[in-house]
Amino acid sequence: MTVDAVVEELNEIVRPDGAVLRIRETTATALRLELDLSGSSCPECVVPKELMLEILASRVALVDPDVRTIELDDPREPA
Repeated sequence: MTVDAVVEELNEIVRPDGAVLRIRETTATALRLELDLSGSSCPECVVPKELMLEILASRVALVDPDVRTIELDDPREPA
């Protein structure tokens, strides 16, 4: 399994609510993602950011333990 596959697994969770998780940047030790809610009619129904980060961190740790930093740009956060 790869980091891409982990992100796709999480997409299976958020897709029914109209959301898409995209990889924006990867390095040997970091992963930056963006949550696209443009197709969602209920953004507040999408898995909360903290839970997404927990799921990502636990799954990514199994496939690439060198990735220690995971960032998620979530448009639901205040500017």
